[in-house]
Amino acid sequence: MSTARLDSDELIDYLTVTDLKNYAHCPRFTYYEHCLPAVRPRTYKMDEGTEEHERERERARRRTLRAYGLPAGERQFNVRVQCDTLRLRGEIDELVTTPDGALLPVDYKLSRKINESFVIQLTAYAMLLESMHHVTVESGYIYLMTPRKMELIPITAQRRATVYAMLDAARAIILSENMPSPPKARAKCRDCEFRRFCNDV
Repeated sequence: MSTARLDSDELIDYLTVTDLKNYAHCPRFTYYEHCLPAVRPRTYKMDEGTEEHERERERARRRTLRAYGLPAGERQFNVRVQCDTLRLRGEIDELVTTPDGALLPVDYKLSRKINESFVIQLTAYAMLLESMHHVTVESGYIYLMTPRKMELIPITAQRRATVYAMLDAARAIILSENMPSPPKARAKCRDCEFRRFCNDV
């Protein structure tokens, strides 16, 4: 565990897994949301995503576990998780417990493809489950709602290390209150709700 993470924990309240996902998408999200929280506009895409998540949970309750390649298991929805060591918390869309006790987090996404920020979010959920239940979570699923496609995602050591590094980096932004550089992939800026606040994209 890094010293930077411990030092920042003393000054910063819990981050959410959504904070981490947003940092992975663009570090400036962290700056705007935590250093300038009043500037964030509400967008149609946010409301659409929230409503579609609610509809998807209702559809998911009617699905069988065949999508996970399981003959049986227990399913829970809107599962809250947190870790005091990481000072991180979140809410998992769906949690599948297999007959042999393995835990499989499932994250729903209103998207046609998987990107890095989704994988980081799922990895963070897995790490929170591990902290709470003292088990190893080897994989989870991202469910793409638009094509109705379930993707198995391995939870690797490299992805766990990335979560630790991003938590440190996000907290450093909050502590310094310095706006980070824009993302290298400028295509992300095209439809970003914060674009009008960035004068260099």
